[in-house]
Amino acid sequence: MKNLKLLLSIVLIVQCSTTFAQKFSAQEVADSIKNHFDVNPIEKVYLDLDKSNYVSGETIWFKGYVTAGYFNQFSPLSKVVYVELIDPKNQLVKRVKFYSDNGIGDAFIELPKDLETGKYLLRAYTTWMRNRPEEYFFLKEVNIFNLFEEETETQVSSQKEKSPEVSFMPEGGELIDGIQSRVAFKALNSEGYGEEVSGTLFDKNDETVTSFKSMHLGMGEFSFLPDINNSYYVVLDNNPETKIQFPEVRKEGLSIYLMNLPQLKDVRFKLSSKGINEECFIITHSRGVPTYVASTKLNGAAVSGMIPKDNFLPGVNYMTIFNKDGIPLAERSFFINSVPSFDLQIESDREVYNKRDKIKLKILADNAGEGIESYLSLSATNNNEVLIDNEEDNIKSYFYLTSDLKGYIESPATYFNETYDNSWKRLDLLMMTQGYTSFNWDKILRNDANQLKFKIEQALSVSGNLNTDIFKKPAKGGSVSYIIQDSSKIFNKVDVNDDGSFEVNDLFFTGEKAIVLTGKDKKGKPNVEISIDSIKNYPNLATAQHQISGTLSEFQRKSIQKTLERKEIDASYNFENNFETLDEVTVKADKITKKDEVNNIFGPGDNSLDLTELDISETAQHPLELIRGRVAGVRISGSVVNWQVEIRGPGSINSSTTPLILVDNVQVPLDFLNTIPARQIQSVEVYKGASAAIFGVNGANGVLSFYTKPGGEDFSTYEAGNAATTIITGYQEFREFYSPDYSVKKDEHAKPDKRAVLHWDPMIKTNEDGEYMVEFYTSDEEMDITVMIEGMTQAGQVGMATTTLKVRNSSE
Repeated sequence: MKNLKLLLSIVLIVQCSTTFAQKFSAQEVADSIKNHFDVNPIEKVYLDLDKSNYVSGETIWFKGYVTAGYFNQFSPLSKVVYVELIDPKNQLVKRVKFYSDNGIGDAFIELPKDLETGKYLLRAYTTWMRNRPEEYFFLKEVNIFNLFEEETETQVSSQKEKSPEVSFMPEGGELIDGIQSRVAFKALNSEGYGEEVSGTLFDKNDETVTSFKSMHLGMGEFSFLPDINNSYYVVLDNNPETKIQFPEVRKEGLSIYLMNLPQLKDVRFKLSSKGINEECFIITHSRGVPTYVASTKLNGAAVSGMIPKDNFLPGVNYMTIFNKDGIPLAERSFFINSVPSFDLQIESDREVYNKRDKIKLKILADNAGEGIESYLSLSATNNNEVLIDNEEDNIKSYFYLTSDLKGYIESPATYFNETYDNSWKRLDLLMMTQGYTSFNWDKILRNDANQLKFKIEQALSVSGNLNTDIFKKPAKGGSVSYIIQDSSKIFNKVDVNDDGSFEVNDLFFTGEKAIVLTGKDKKGKPNVEISIDSIKNYPNLATAQHQISGTLSEFQRKSIQKTLERKEIDASYNFENNFETLDEVTVKADKITKKDEVNNIFGPGDNSLDLTELDISETAQHPLELIRGRVAGVRISGSVVNWQVEIRGPGSINSSTTPLILVDNVQVPLDFLNTIPARQIQSVEVYKGASAAIFGVNGANGVLSFYTKPGGEDFSTYEAGNAATTIITGYQEFREFYSPDYSVKKDEHAKPDKRAVLHWDPMIKTNEDGEYMVEFYTSDEEMDITVMIEGMTQAGQVGMATTTLKVRNSSE
């Protein structure tokens, strides 16, 4: 594409006027669009998963790619990426954050063992992405099967066969009286998937106008001449008793006919209007960048033209027709199938491998025969257990198709399958049925959308306000000091703005941490009151649009059984460096015990108190009342808000005898307990003497660790005068994917190896010669291994490769 060059080489049947006195000119519309997206670039997130289907108790491993701008290049904007797993009942299962290092990051989600069978929604986004509709988040439906659930409990009840829902979409947006129109349609069944249909269009006199038949996933098209004095309805062949409403015919308007044939080097179009006699602007654009601008006069005569394809960006493009007031009159999307890509090859050192044998792979990335640096993720899976879905989104289909369209896109990878002769037509039908922009043109053209609600998030942060303690006015010139628990390095000070607001930025840590903030006025005095902004407001939860229905396949039953075998093996072999050790494996659990509900990461203390059955737990006002007099060596005095705690025996730090206080594994000041109702405390662990050594110097005075009841209130912030404490969730802690090394003999190798995912490497970077070496070991089974690699370059080029390796008995 010629960089943002406005090409006016259009062939117009009518004379075009370039001078007019309206509020907008064609160039002003184009400049407004470009200026808006220069300031507010579109950001995208894509997740590459280790596999597509999971069983409860397993781990979802994923690599995140974050891009921004016109060319899908790695994003330097957002550094914080949110990933959520949402169950079929619209309940949040897990939310994690990972750090995007200039567009690249990886993380994982551990699946609880009690998840019910169903389609779960995996959603990923940045805060900056929230300025667009949530339909443009990364959305992936993931099948999760319960490990111990009876099969009859996992099935969706059969529904009565219903006629599919059919939508009709005239090309350009509307049917105009007396103008030959092309109409696209899409039929969806009761489960939300495309269904092939055929039918007939009738007029009000029950006369046949035309017949039609879908060609791909319920999509198709037909043409006819609409009449304002007539009305129309549709009848499907498989449901002749039901009449389906058809769009109304407009007396006046504009219709677009667009031709994007693969054998042509240009995109051709024709504008047909009725009742419009004014200047209009023809603008093509993609991902916010204008690629073609022209103006013409609409007066009832047809306007035709052709635009060379090398003017457009690869992927989804739009042609929008504006009038002189900047109002869009019609729109049509089209796809330019020239996705920038590079070649990936996988070379294995052998064709066949033995059990527990080392596999050596050489990854080669090149562009036009030259090695190229690329960023890749690799998954090697056991074909006996992992079913490969070749029709689901991949890095190519997502960044250049799915991410620019609203709504669920079924089988997106098939649109790039060159084995289909009519793949271009399938893409064009998708553009006609789901390719409509969500842009607010009124705001964009009037330049009042530059101040967006959500900011670019470059790091973890905490914000709030500092006011004078007497007059409650902004403490101008004041400052806020802060420190992160368990870290002497994260300590700094920020100035307060004139309106009293402050923001602590550039925080980097993992897990949950407490941040303690202390405010002072401009004279350095503590005569101020500090308040912390409310907890981060997350987007509304959403659910997968589809359900798991029908009986389990034999392959799915086998996969679940294999997973159960692995869990039993892990429980039987208790090696110290096992990747995963289960506390307990049962075939069925009727009740989750209180200890299972508590997430105690430090282990039992010298004294453990289960407070749920104490009568005082409902009448006590303060958590310390629950343990006063109940634990030997723990002395608690005071009342209301002035409490003192001492654990006899341990040493002291700086002459203080106050023990370390934890709430749900997070360090907090003693006063923080004032904010928690006693009824919300479920249990307490007391560490003293040697058992407190795991907390280091912080536990020298002993430790009181409180655990709240699951599903209780949120006690994440405590404010008192010029000091405040808040608990915030940092990035997910790093964990390396477990892949055994059988070259060195270890006791743990006695454990049978039944892995479903043989290897997962999310952070591959080929060198300047385009090379990278991967090594991993086979397991104890004969199998075929599918190795899948995908990734991209800094310039936005995408690449994918797949190969199959064989594991057989050495005697064969």
